[in-house]
Amino acid sequence: MRREFVVAAYVIDKGKVLLVNHKKLHQWLPLGGHIEKDELPDEAVVREVKEESGLDVDFLQETHPKFKGNILKRPFIVALEDIDREHQHIDFQYICTLKGNDKITGTEECKWFDENELDDLENCSEGIKYFAKEAINTIKSLNG
Repeated sequence: MRREFVVAAYVIDKGKVLLVNHKKLHQWLPLGGHIEKDELPDEAVVREVKEESGLDVDFLQETHPKFKGNILKRPFIVALEDIDREHQHIDFQYICTLKGNDKITGTEECKWFDENELDDLENCSEGIKYFAKEAINTIKSLNG
């Protein structure tokens, strides 16, 4: 079994989630990709979001609140995804918010979706829709 480490970011702004239309899979996915050699998951999220959308992001999940040592950002979820019978992704998924400008200038087709638009979105798995809504609602609950 070949296993690879990847990251995904549910970028949330103004009650919407940013998804990318994956060229090869023809599916709407959270932004993200493979963690490069010697790269931390935190760094991979920031890099992948910047490459795909041109946006800068902050993490919702901070490090441990009472310990200030070398602790990585906490993922929203960690998923084990079967790519095929001999290939899996270990996917560190994060909730992110915008850090500055919201103008999309990256290399990929990205689009903002609210919860209702997610319901009607074709070419997007039910799992991604579920976690995208969870991410939107997590931010909403923090903002009151």
